[in-house]
Amino acid sequence: MFTGSFTTYQFKPHFHDSYTIIFLDLGVGDYSYSNNDQIIETGGMLVLNPFDVHTGRSVEGYPWHFSSMYISQKIMQRAMSSMGIHHSLPIFKNNIITDHRIFNKGHKAYPDLIYGKNTVASEKILMQFLRALIEKYGSVNGKQQPVSGEREQPAIEGIRDYIHEHYLSDLSVKQLAQQIQMTEYNLVRQFKKTYHLPPRQYLLNLRIEKAKKLLANRFSSTQVAYQTGFFDQSHFIRHFKRFIGVTPKQFASKIG
Repeated sequence: MFTGSFTTYQFKPHFHDSYTIIFLDLGVGDYSYSNNDQIIETGGMLVLNPFDVHTGRSVEGYPWHFSSMYISQKIMQRAMSSMGIHHSLPIFKNNIITDHRIFNKGHKAYPDLIYGKNTVASEKILMQFLRALIEKYGSVNGKQQPVSGEREQPAIEGIRDYIHEHYLSDLSVKQLAQQIQMTEYNLVRQFKKTYHLPPRQYLLNLRIEKAKKLLANRFSSTQVAYQTGFFDQSHFIRHFKRFIGVTPKQFASKIG
């Protein structure tokens, strides 16, 4: 869980490996990227599937305040199982949700989850919210597909898998292109068309996602930098702030 207040900062295009639920507490937030239109106002929610690319900025420079939940796929699967649906995850095809009842149900979970001592009661509140969200807005049988339909698609998927397996290595576009005997230009073009980010930015984003989990477990920035493939602490801090909007230390102090 994370809360943020920004005025002029603009998030770089990025993704999260979890389901991300953003409650806009005040202002107007523009999370649009590429051809999508994801602008939410006070009392609205943005629900992102794992690896959905988005940005984040205020509209016309006014402050915007938000609260976010990062729901792991494991937790989402538990919510599905409690509904009698096993071995399946929901897909949210309409990311923008304006539903005050569900907004309030989800927002109400915050103090219980962060400050509540009764973990059983807190989990119950969270599961009630997730079930309500899935039942009304989730596509249970949906399957999230990459945008590209090009013949190179299997090869591009293989490169994505390779990045996930070797994210600690200093992978260059040249090395990745050689893996599938493709020109560097075509690799970048096809990868971005499929996953909405070029390979190097995807790799950095993946490292940041790994780093967030370590920070949540109270590892130091130095430890996290070397355990997620960054050259050193300063290199890690610089990229972390580009993607997340705050320093690792600030993030660790705000996350619950």
